[in-house]
Amino acid sequence: MKKTHWMIYRNWLLFLALVFLVVSCTAVPTMNTKNIYIPSSSKHLDRHIDAVLKREGLKPSKQTSDAAFLRRIHLDMTGVIPTPEQVSEFLDDSSPNKRSRKIDELIKSKESVEYWTGIWINWLIGRRDDGDDRRVGLESWVKKALRTNMPYNMFVKELVAADGELRDNGAGNYVLRYDRSPVFLTSHTSRLFLGLPMQCAECHDHKTEAWLQKDFYGVAAFFTGIQSEQKGMIQEINMMGEEEEIENFLITNSPKQNREIYVDSMKESVPPRFLDGTEYKGELTKKRQALAEWMTAKSNPYFSKAIVNRIWKHFMGRGFVEPVDGFGEEYPATNPELLTWLAEDFVIHGYDLQHLMRIILHSKAYQRSSETNESNKDDEIYYSHAYMKPLTAEQFFSSMLQATILGRLEMSKTAIQLKRMKRNYLNQYLFLLDNGEMEEIEAFNGTVPKALMMINGSLVNDSANYKARDSFIRYVLDNWRETIDRVQFIYLTVLSRKPTSQEQNFFQRYLERSLYRSKDLAYEDLYWVLLNSAEFAHNH
Repeated sequence: MKKTHWMIYRNWLLFLALVFLVVSCTAVPTMNTKNIYIPSSSKHLDRHIDAVLKREGLKPSKQTSDAAFLRRIHLDMTGVIPTPEQVSEFLDDSSPNKRSRKIDELIKSKESVEYWTGIWINWLIGRRDDGDDRRVGLESWVKKALRTNMPYNMFVKELVAADGELRDNGAGNYVLRYDRSPVFLTSHTSRLFLGLPMQCAECHDHKTEAWLQKDFYGVAAFFTGIQSEQKGMIQEINMMGEEEEIENFLITNSPKQNREIYVDSMKESVPPRFLDGTEYKGELTKKRQALAEWMTAKSNPYFSKAIVNRIWKHFMGRGFVEPVDGFGEEYPATNPELLTWLAEDFVIHGYDLQHLMRIILHSKAYQRSSETNESNKDDEIYYSHAYMKPLTAEQFFSSMLQATILGRLEMSKTAIQLKRMKRNYLNQYLFLLDNGEMEEIEAFNGTVPKALMMINGSLVNDSANYKARDSFIRYVLDNWRETIDRVQFIYLTVLSRKPTSQEQNFFQRYLERSLYRSKDLAYEDLYWVLLNSAEFAHNH
């Protein structure tokens, strides 16, 4: 047969296999899991959800399979799919509380701290160059705060009211990142910590919400008078685990400052004023401390709800309020009673982020399958089933690297070497997307750069090449002889589950009918198809 005919035949088989995988991934196997420990708070959460489902006439989906649960929680808590060894160990564990144990294990893990440090850095200052001093200093501070499980109200207070030298208080990198600008700090602080779209009121009264220009600049007045003085250099540990020298600054609140902020567009001065209308008349050097206390007060109607909504969206795929910085009349919460209860419970438990995570992760709502039934197939707001979430940039690349060559190099590379290699690949991808540095990138599914990198990228092609000594497929072929064992390991590595009997039989027929001179090429095809499947690209 001519070479062109060979290519047509192979491409046709690849197309059929890809269609099969894309279709099959929408129906992830499910199972009923009994005797799993669920905290009382999680049961209360589920009662809220179940009451709404009953009211709306929606039948909830079954609990997801152990394999799908493990992949989901690894992605949500560590940003990367589990290793095939972790999947096999979890599936072989017959203890009834293994999901609960896995939740606690991952919440306390070093991998979780590092992953959530990255999430918080993106929320706080966006994606920027790794060499940026403010990013390095803030990463070090956030990582320590998460490792010690600092109460969230203290976390925010330290960021908003930070002063002193950076060597003693890395939280000061937050205000320096925004150039100590009252306008920038007001816009970002209100969005992230209160869930309020105050940025619209910078230039004019908000068109759909109650916020006026005076409200915006009343908050901005708290951020005036911030001074910084360079105080030599300090050593910080960056996300690569390396010691890096960065500039040290002394942050102070000037005692010689105007009480009010002058607004050109309004042609008037506005005094520091809380969003409840109360004007601040205390010491000028303690303005930010006063603002931080007001923001984090138990009586603040936005503070706890804003973070609960943001964490809920991370795990569940959709916030109670969408967008997450859209609290107000225009975007009402889909389940206001549950949002209020979770926020109150969060406060009662000392603003403990790990406690909030445990409640959500232990719930039936979180552990439901993404496979729908006739009654809930159109549900997009009531959480009757798990919502398919395209992987974020970090999740996608960490998982791809885990499933390719780098996943087999962990024994031969240091942690710093692996982190640097992963960061280099991620930076190349973010550069291809040409995304603004301050834009929050939620997902990259379906982009042209992603498709080209997946199909033609050296990382995938090198890993799939059965002739290459260090390739993933070569590793599989050298370590297993039986087709069923080879296929199972490929599935465990890429999709974090075992193949179904239908998938196993499908590949066996494909292998037998292949006209390749070397049957090993068929394993390349399988690997390529799985990496490019919708099941791999989504958190389900």
